[in-house]
Amino acid sequence: MSTSAPDGPGDSGATAPSVRDEPTRGTERAEQPDSHGTSRSGTASSWPSLSGAASAATGGRRRTRNRAGTTRLADGLVEVPVVQQTDPESALLDNPVVAEGKRYCGTCGRPVGRATAAGPGPVDGRCEACGASFDFTPMLRPGDLIAGQYEVRGCLAHGGLGWIYLAMDRNVSDRWVVLKGLLHSQDPSAQAVAVAEREFLAELTHPSIVKIFNFVEHPRPDGTPVGYIVMEFIGGTTLKQSHRGEHMPLQHAIAYVLEIMPALEYMHSSGLVYNDLKPDNIMVGEDQIKIIDMGAVAGIGDYGYIYGTRGFQAPEIMETGPTPATDIFTVGRTLAVLTVDIAKDKGRYVDGIPRPSEEPLFAEHEFFYRLLMRCLDPEPDNRYPSAQALARDLRGILREVVSAHTGTPHPAMSSLFSPPRTTFGTDLAIARTDRLVDEHAEEPRVRPATVAQALPVPLVPAEDPASAHLASTVHSRPEEILDMLRRVRDADDPAVRESIEIPLAEVRAFLDLEEHDHALELLDRLRADRMPDWRFDWLGGVAKLQAGEYQEAFTSFDAVLTALPGEAAPKLAAAATAEIVLDSWESDAPQEWRSLGERYYRRLWQTDRAVVAAAFGLARQLVERGDITGAVAALDQVPVSSRHRDEAQMTAVLTLIDQRAITSITDDQLDDAGARIELLPGDDRRTLQLRALAMGIALEWLRQGRTPQRTHILGTRFTEHGLRADTERTLRTLARSVRENQRRYRLVDLANRVRPRTWV
Repeated sequence: MSTSAPDGPGDSGATAPSVRDEPTRGTERAEQPDSHGTSRSGTASSWPSLSGAASAATGGRRRTRNRAGTTRLADGLVEVPVVQQTDPESALLDNPVVAEGKRYCGTCGRPVGRATAAGPGPVDGRCEACGASFDFTPMLRPGDLIAGQYEVRGCLAHGGLGWIYLAMDRNVSDRWVVLKGLLHSQDPSAQAVAVAEREFLAELTHPSIVKIFNFVEHPRPDGTPVGYIVMEFIGGTTLKQSHRGEHMPLQHAIAYVLEIMPALEYMHSSGLVYNDLKPDNIMVGEDQIKIIDMGAVAGIGDYGYIYGTRGFQAPEIMETGPTPATDIFTVGRTLAVLTVDIAKDKGRYVDGIPRPSEEPLFAEHEFFYRLLMRCLDPEPDNRYPSAQALARDLRGILREVVSAHTGTPHPAMSSLFSPPRTTFGTDLAIARTDRLVDEHAEEPRVRPATVAQALPVPLVPAEDPASAHLASTVHSRPEEILDMLRRVRDADDPAVRESIEIPLAEVRAFLDLEEHDHALELLDRLRADRMPDWRFDWLGGVAKLQAGEYQEAFTSFDAVLTALPGEAAPKLAAAATAEIVLDSWESDAPQEWRSLGERYYRRLWQTDRAVVAAAFGLARQLVERGDITGAVAALDQVPVSSRHRDEAQMTAVLTLIDQRAITSITDDQLDDAGARIELLPGDDRRTLQLRALAMGIALEWLRQGRTPQRTHILGTRFTEHGLRADTERTLRTLARSVRENQRRYRLVDLANRVRPRTWV
């Protein structure tokens, strides 16, 4: 069985500390990459990666067991293999020796214990560069009893701050535990890190964080006491081991990371930063997923030795110290390393990720790429403001990925946006049939004002001081809302007066009144006086839609989508606006614009069948590029329970036969259109219009010399006489239902022209 340790100095990838209060020393230290490519200029701790070992501890984020050998993560969205239990002792190293290529001085970071012409390198001695002592031999042997309680069974792994041992707790039901000691016991900085690790772990209690049980001492052969941290034994495998250098399925990677996001959120709320998230430090057991190796944990903004792993650390950590934003960066790097190829230099991951043009996964999952780009933004203020915000977007993207992969929608309510207030574009195709009764009817298009009225609105956070006031205006007219807001601004409560929700509500009221000039003016003042907020872009996009500035509106919605790639609302807004831009283009649109609407509509519709406007929008985009079959399939997915089901079927009929060259329409398409019409309400005016239109197209199809494969269509004989007679009856029935004389006369004239020829 292979057992490896996560990256740590002198072992499988050293962490890289820097001395914040001694910048010269931190920058002048020689850095030596180890075999796993992480540069080392000091010491840090690590945790064993136990492939296939059993778990004796309880706790961790529980997973839903599915069929034998699999389990489900992320609220049941993703099925992953179960880590099988084996004997913990099978993970012990047969020959616990630190490879020469992984031996570095804990003080200066130079190579030590290397082979020479005289023979193999020594496992203990003094560094030739700085004179510090080193000793890579295990200090504990199988059978040693530590603190009269912990019986050592052997070495599990070798980490930055010492050997890591498997032991049995003889005082607590013979449970398996892990002892973690100092690698360089005489190194004050290493001792300080170990003590800090103990203190931090003692304070942390979370099911997704490794537990600390005790802190004990045991003497070296020379009598010098050595401290050991006693931690729970977590059997299983790390994410690094589980994918063995291969790409992990995207839904698996997101699900695993989501399982440990609450642990990061918990640490941040406790004033701590984890600092060293990477695949090596996420352990998957049979019934738990935990982050391990707490040696790099530090307080927010703490300076001094900063521990982590190069290739994962945020670029600004030397200047800012550990912050939640630096942890967010490591989450992005972890997701990238698990899912795509990241370039390496001397064995360690280099900065940056491939572009979508270079990486098929990013091209297919654009919004996952956008999430990574926000996590990895060089400017900390541009990253997600919290682990909770990142997890929320990750869940949204995971639902999209799983929906696309399985073909089954996985919708969820947004905590940031309301549902769409209404639909748009669902009756555009049906409006084309009005040409039967009104020859001057305009070609229907997506109306910007209709889109602006239909889009979701940002929700007011319940914890905001002004939320109670704004909740009372939900059903008020915009004029009443503006009047109420003026009174609120004169209120005695300064927290309510200063709430950003008050001016944002004022902007929304102006937009509902279609006073976009006032809305944009107020937004400009907010941008000048307040911190950046994605809602400024959202409301600005709505205002620009109303003002006819369509490309500028798209830019605003795209900015929201960059900030919130897991949310459905900005995708809907961007898709609709892209369609409006295309409709307004006087000449051929650039190719990149032609695919935007289709991509965004498709992703929305795959994920949530309640966003019916996306189905109709997707169908329009597919028709535009000639994919009739795909367009009809999208419309057929509108649920039977939807109030737009009939409109979807009517639109499918028109998609099959209307505005197409007669020679391109097949016999099967005519039959399909007729069958759909027969299932629609027979007394609906739109059904009569469709019937008349379909009959007229079928008649023209026959007149082109085509031969039908069936004898009847729409309940009448598929002959010129039969089609003419039925079309005449339909047009006269439709004329009787029309009130306007001019339209009635037009229908009667059409009926007279199409009726079968008779002999007198």
